[in-house]
Amino acid sequence: MTPALPAARPARLEAVLLDAGGVLLDLDYKYLRRLLDARGVDVSVDELSRLEALARTEIERSVQLGGRTGEAWREYFRFILAHARVAPEHHDALIDTLWDAHARFGLWTVPIPGAVETVRALRRRGLRIGVVSNAEGRVEQDLRGAGFDGLLDVVVDSHVVGVEKPDPRIFEIALERLGVAPGEAVFLGDVPSVDIAGARRAGVFAVLLDRHDLYPTCDAPRLHSIADLQDWIEPR
Repeated sequence: MTPALPAARPARLEAVLLDAGGVLLDLDYKYLRRLLDARGVDVSVDELSRLEALARTEIERSVQLGGRTGEAWREYFRFILAHARVAPEHHDALIDTLWDAHARFGLWTVPIPGAVETVRALRRRGLRIGVVSNAEGRVEQDLRGAGFDGLLDVVVDSHVVGVEKPDPRIFEIALERLGVAPGEAVFLGDVPSVDIAGARRAGVFAVLLDRHDLYPTCDAPRLHSIADLQDWIEPR
């Protein structure tokens, strides 16, 4: 598919679309650390956070080669486990445990610092807020449990609607439910080939949240914290 050109920054902003994992929600690193500690693997929460960010670049490469994000789940965790120095023979069993845990109580359940406050502030400005997430059917309840209950106008979960980023149709679903045109919205995501490309194909202005400075050559505006989004939207 031919990459879309960047859309124009909205002259009149009505809505903000956000990714969930990596933008609003973090992986529960403490839970993952407990799993690894039980198997004699000593790794810090900070190191797991760094490895998770690097694992997202593997998803980026997979999508660039024509893969789907849903198919990258096992390789994403395999990358984290390998770089956390977990013996290869334990990878499959651990990934199965993680998949089961995600289905039962969710793994992306920890609000990213500043995310709840930022969403609340954007709503106070009168903006409509939507989430567009490649997920497994439970992202809406995970967002509610993480403190976003009552703050989101629309949550579009790829598993529920049957289409995932970077397909522009998932953004079109969110825009239709919000009642706004593509040129009246911005989208904040964290994986360029999934989030930036998909939003642009839908005609939405895209901004990259690059918390670990992994994409210095990305041609979208880059923020290092979601808390920076307010000033980017309306500079003081």
